[in-house]
Amino acid sequence: MRTLAQGGYTPISADRLHEFMQGDGEVPGKPVVITFDCCLFDNWINAMPVLDEFGFKAVFFCITGFLHDTPKRTQKADSELLGRDQAFEQALCDKNFSGFMSRQEVYETVHSFGHEVYSASATYPMIFKSSAPKGTYPDKKHWCFHSICRRLKEGDKVYDVGSALAYNGYVVKDDKPVLRGMDERAKQCRFEMEESKKELEYLLARPCGFFSWPCGQYDRLSVSILEETGYKGAFTFDRGANARNTDVRYIKRIRVKGKRPLLWLRKRLGIYSNSIMANLFGRKFRLKI
Repeated sequence: MRTLAQGGYTPISADRLHEFMQGDGEVPGKPVVITFDCCLFDNWINAMPVLDEFGFKAVFFCITGFLHDTPKRTQKADSELLGRDQAFEQALCDKNFSGFMSRQEVYETVHSFGHEVYSASATYPMIFKSSAPKGTYPDKKHWCFHSICRRLKEGDKVYDVGSALAYNGYVVKDDKPVLRGMDERAKQCRFEMEESKKELEYLLARPCGFFSWPCGQYDRLSVSILEETGYKGAFTFDRGANARNTDVRYIKRIRVKGKRPLLWLRKRLGIYSNSIMANLFGRKFRLKI
């Protein structure tokens, strides 16, 4: 956040970016939308106080099926705080959602801290993209596998993974990958988008106009259902220019993962703040397991 402040960047809302990309309204000279995916408890503990310190407002994307009714927790540093992978494994395997923000915390994120919260789907579903094994568990280990097979045993085969909204993919039945139909995927897309939108609109008493593609992945079918379910736009992990009159169904982002050096961030802020450079160095996100 200090890098953004020192660089003269001004955080703007998702709505303001949407209006600009649609050809309406203006944005400041160095605009930035700060986003956090999945509403991890880590966001409540670590991100919220820092945003408040700098007077920045951000956009959070919530997995509504992971919401829980735990009362608001203190915003003090917690040495036992789960990492992202652990939080997902605990949620998917044990139905323990404490690694994610509660309903009250999400409510206060909007109504006490003035941030925005939109949908990251109801369950963040994953699917095997291929029927060719990529290895066995636990030699190949990732939280994504638990979205498809809740409990994995040593020696179970695992396959390439992708978003269940973007790929028909394969489910495992009797230890064998079975191809899923497009109709089944369409039904799942509609459920994930509609249910999460409905839940957040009820909880926050305001429209839920934006969606974050799970794992940044999408295709023609999922985009068409996004439009049907009433979203104004969606955020990807693709890199490129969010220029005036560009497609709001594919809002591009710089994905900052892990302990990236500040020089890495400064360089990419410079590249993707310039439309010509952003288009030259734009790239589609590829999930790596």
